[in-house]
Amino acid sequence: MVSKLYYKNKFIIKLIKPIENKRLFTALKLNILTVKDYQLWPKKLIALDAFCQTGLQWTRVFSKEAEYLEMWDINTDAIKFAKKEFPKANVNCGDSIDAIMNGKLHRKDFNFVLIDSPVPFMYPDGSFEHFKFFDSIFKNIADEAVIMMDVVPNIQTMLDIHPHPKEFNDKWINARANFYGVKDAACVLPQVMTEIYKSKVEALGFKVKLVTYNARNAHFGILTIAVSKN
Repeated sequence: MVSKLYYKNKFIIKLIKPIENKRLFTALKLNILTVKDYQLWPKKLIALDAFCQTGLQWTRVFSKEAEYLEMWDINTDAIKFAKKEFPKANVNCGDSIDAIMNGKLHRKDFNFVLIDSPVPFMYPDGSFEHFKFFDSIFKNIADEAVIMMDVVPNIQTMLDIHPHPKEFNDKWINARANFYGVKDAACVLPQVMTEIYKSKVEALGFKVKLVTYNARNAHFGILTIAVSKN
């Protein structure tokens, strides 16, 4: 499965390379360009891709800018290809959530963190999305940093194409209710979501310079937070 996706992505990249960065952008690239327009993109990029897979979908978008790049994925097949594609990166096969929460990353001064966590998905411990380890991200960043992560405003749009049992859906909604602190947690609109994240980050002792939401596709999007330590 991973190998098929890897070679498919290689083929797609070959096709779009002549026009990429000119008129065709990925959602992540658009987010990065937006942060650059705000002059908040790090000059010397110390990057962490915590759910990198093979790296061909997202890591490649910013890897050439990175002075240091650390990549993590739990899938051994994906990591094999990631090491091939990014020989200069510090590529790790392991549980990135555990690494983030328990000081096992190789640095604590990342100024760009990408959290492309799987959705819809429930981790073995019953947690969802980035909720369990969100606070811990901020123990591993520099005084100024940009964090980008997947968020799902309306889970039904995703469940329509990836159906799950009612028990799964109820647990996901409950996890969202606990994290976002809202009653109708199945649908948390971006304008509400950005304010919630701003409050959470400020409560951790950081100043929020920018918080934006941009759609990644019709089902979920990327939340971008630029912060500095108070």
